[in-house]
Amino acid sequence: MPSRQTQQIMTNTTASRAEFREAIRLFLLDCKFRNLTEETIRGYHAHLHQLQLDLEKWNVSLANIQPRDLSHRMVLHMLNSGAAAATINGRIRVCKQFFKFLYLDGKITENVAGDLKPIQIPKRFLHTFTAEQVARLLNQPDRNRVQGARDYAIMLVLLDTGMRLGELSQLNVSDVMPEEGLIIIRHGKGRRSRMIPIQKTCIEALQHYLKLRRSRESESLWVTRKKERFLRRGIMQMVKSYMIQAGITGMHGSTHIFRHTMAKFFLMNGGDIFSLQTILGHTTLEMTRYYVQLFSQDIHEKHALYSPVERLNEEFKESAVFKS
Repeated sequence: MPSRQTQQIMTNTTASRAEFREAIRLFLLDCKFRNLTEETIRGYHAHLHQLQLDLEKWNVSLANIQPRDLSHRMVLHMLNSGAAAATINGRIRVCKQFFKFLYLDGKITENVAGDLKPIQIPKRFLHTFTAEQVARLLNQPDRNRVQGARDYAIMLVLLDTGMRLGELSQLNVSDVMPEEGLIIIRHGKGRRSRMIPIQKTCIEALQHYLKLRRSRESESLWVTRKKERFLRRGIMQMVKSYMIQAGITGMHGSTHIFRHTMAKFFLMNGGDIFSLQTILGHTTLEMTRYYVQLFSQDIHEKHALYSPVERLNEEFKESAVFKS
């Protein structure tokens, strides 16, 4: 039979675990009230559940948690466990929101995550498709069949709009406005809605797919053979499969490569960063500017081809206009 001291420790542990679970429940309920997406809320829950398990191993509860338990212990533990920098920063962002909520709600007396800082992440290289690779990809689906027409339209929409995978998978038929040349994103990142322009080729591909599909049983734009919504994982697998068929290897990210490719070609073709920011749904210009920096070599090569001075020089090479 456990000693009285052991029983007391077990009781305290059980109470501490229940208190943390209740704190998580209230925080996630607040997230729902703030209209955060289900995907975001699931991500928050996963991070907080793992944090709870780690804190229990360290005998840390809401009653005795200190800032160093997060800024040093948690971060160091994740680094030693081989967690990616993006995952660590995701945990840090969740902790900052969670403990701020608990502090403002009076559940804890100090916001222990108030000074928590993200770790530095080196800028990553972004894969993009070449024009030739895009052509090979788009040649893979059989556009005479419903599934092939769907897949072709999906890849064109990704390439023409640069929308995120989550945004793409949640589209409904009513979100496509072919006469206006627009697609409505109703639940973008952070629940922000926006309208994205689409052009003739993309519109025709969508209309062809919807004509072949015929069925009006589902409001979802992209559906499976069972008339169910074509979800994120299925779309990712579809794109990866076509990449393999097209002989495109050595790239990670599948659907997100279309987003980077759209940004690259948009800038290469003379688009401005402010329009690109709006189309991609960036809340700040930071990522959009990064695209400009990343593709600067491509822009330099484009400039070499279309330099106004060089073009004029070709036209007036017999004169002394550009001669020193």
